[in-house]
Amino acid sequence: MKILFDETYTSNDGKRASRNIWYGDADISVDGVYGKTINLNEDFMNNLCEIIKSDLSKNAANAPTETNWYFYGSGVTKDSIGDNIRPTIMVRERSDKFITNINISDHDFSVNIDAILLFKTDFEKRLESH
Repeated sequence: MKILFDETYTSNDGKRASRNIWYGDADISVDGVYGKTINLNEDFMNNLCEIIKSDLSKNAANAPTETNWYFYGSGVTKDSIGDNIRPTIMVRERSDKFITNINISDHDFSVNIDAILLFKTDFEKRLESH
């Protein structure tokens, strides 16, 4: 996984600062019987937590009001109508609370949604406990 961009945007009134960090080439997908699925295992979760924890510590003295991460998967898969789908994990931290969103293909939804929802819940809990 490599960092693509790290940018901070300040609101016009100067009251909010949003730091946005994009990562590419995340090893998210694994080949399944019927196509690629998102592979959300413990090692991957630990890696994401360490990256987020490290990123948050870098601006501790001048912390933004929120930080957003975008983790783009290294592979793509096609959905039922032929569009390319790149799995993406997005995380927002504001006031020590974390919200995640995971963009997936229709195939992943049909065969993997329970594991994805469990990963999302566990990931948010783990982030808030750091």
